[in-house]
Amino acid sequence: MTQAARLPLDEIRRRFFTGQPLPGHALPPAILHSWQRCRSLGLPTGGRGGERLEDAALRQRREANAGWLETARPALAGLYEQVAGHDLALVVADSQGLILDESGDIGFLDKAARLALAPGMDWSEAARGTNAIGTALAAADSILVRGAEHYLERNRALSCAASPLLGPQGQMLGVLDISGASRKLGETQLRALRAARGQIEALLLSEAARSGWRLSLHRDPRLLDSPAACQLVFDEDGRLLAANRAGLALCGLEPGDWRPRHFAALFGQSLEYWLSRHGEALGALEIGAQQASARLRPPAAHHRAAPSPAAAPAHSAPALDGLAESLFATALKLLEADIPVLILGETGTGKDRLARALHNGGSRRGAPFVAVNCAAIPEGLIEAELFGYQSGAFTGASRQGSKGRLREADGGVLFLDEIGDMPLSLQARLLRVLQEREVTPLGCGPAHRLDIRLICATHRDLRARVAEGAFRADLYYRLCHYPLTLPPLRERGDVAAIAQSMLDGMGAARRGIALSPALAQAIRGYRWPGNLRELANLLATLLALADDGATLSLEHLPAALRADMASAGHAVADSALEQVLRRCGGNASAAARALGISRSTLYRRLAKRG
Repeated sequence: MTQAARLPLDEIRRRFFTGQPLPGHALPPAILHSWQRCRSLGLPTGGRGGERLEDAALRQRREANAGWLETARPALAGLYEQVAGHDLALVVADSQGLILDESGDIGFLDKAARLALAPGMDWSEAARGTNAIGTALAAADSILVRGAEHYLERNRALSCAASPLLGPQGQMLGVLDISGASRKLGETQLRALRAARGQIEALLLSEAARSGWRLSLHRDPRLLDSPAACQLVFDEDGRLLAANRAGLALCGLEPGDWRPRHFAALFGQSLEYWLSRHGEALGALEIGAQQASARLRPPAAHHRAAPSPAAAPAHSAPALDGLAESLFATALKLLEADIPVLILGETGTGKDRLARALHNGGSRRGAPFVAVNCAAIPEGLIEAELFGYQSGAFTGASRQGSKGRLREADGGVLFLDEIGDMPLSLQARLLRVLQEREVTPLGCGPAHRLDIRLICATHRDLRARVAEGAFRADLYYRLCHYPLTLPPLRERGDVAAIAQSMLDGMGAARRGIALSPALAQAIRGYRWPGNLRELANLLATLLALADDGATLSLEHLPAALRADMASAGHAVADSALEQVLRRCGGNASAAARALGISRSTLYRRLAKRG
């Protein structure tokens, strides 16, 4: 047995929290990386408390997750049989770590309630430190957390196993957890959770496959119907609609990072060509340098059917980088009611990310999402780009003509980015299309009926543009039913927590990469003039340059940004305390969390400033 293995966990904790080096393999990598993330967020080992969600709000969270919870019911019943009578609890949490339901032995549930392990409580890493629920979500992987491996001192009486649950498009739906005393929990429970997770995810994929062509792939043809097979679901045009975990890996997609994929791009042939050669019979497909057996099964109905709203993936604001959950919910309700969604905000605040999330979260997620940047297309071309054209409509026009981006979005969602920069000459035509729901291409071709949902975005003040005569008043009132403003990054709370969440979404948690406390504090103090885009670009660059297991520090930053952050740090120390406190409504605890300092430090600094 090595010296590291003999090192008591209490000694490991003492060394870690006093900044002393740890011997190699002193902790499981997933636990160490989680401790590092929690420390970078300034989370004290005593915790920060936390209020239980009120009953009405908890009911709303349960209703928001009702779709997958109903599918999961049989598997959860099987799990409950394995915990009943063993002084254990079965816990179900949503994608943000909020506990939705809990069942098990009364004796243990009473103990769990004293530790706040109860419905309505937040068990994300940011709230409770290293724990199976929050850490499984952060790392997008199953995990076992025993005793003093918990970050918070008061949770060392617990041991917990958890496995995160993915939806058909790789979106995080929630997490299944079994908790109990240290001596009663181990790999047996973790295997049971993984088995239940696999059963639930397979059922969810089967529901998604009802409206698409389901492709099964495996090197061994006898295993095409096994859980080990890669499963992909395509619409009739070959666009990817859904995938299991193996399918996500095949497509190069990480959990929570759904991007368009096409049958032809993946396999070098169209879906139509495959069907013409193989139909529903067994065939072979090339995947890189390897060959796999494949079988394609038709949808339940041989026409494309948009998924029902109940089957839509559950997105929420924290997945959108610190946005309020109510803002996303409001925008989604507008989109589903066929009311134009107008998103306002500074450049770089994530207007395009919100638009894509609304498409993925709505009933048209399997239909086209067509994005047009009105400021990026030359004025002489944007009309043809949007409305299409007939053959010979103008000099240089394609002989085949073009149906245009509006018709490409038929049946789906059209996103007009930077609508405030659309030329006046086009605004009248767009208004007519929105009113009449049909489009006529350049060159006087036949009119085409349109069925689109519309999302628009701009960084400009549209009212001012109307007053200047640069934007039509009638189009403004057609779009501006209920404008939604995205706050700049500096107003979204703890920017370091947002940064760590974005890093984890980029794969940092799986690589064991976290922010150092010094870098987290510098991120909090910087004003981020480029907003979310600037932060995302920086994090992607740091990840590309970092080695696995690295703790990102100020030294990893470009020199110019490091200097800017140093200047910003002085400004925060001198002037931001009162601003943050005012923004938090005088709540000292909330202000201290936003600044990444303890409440006593906040009081001390305020007193020093008089």
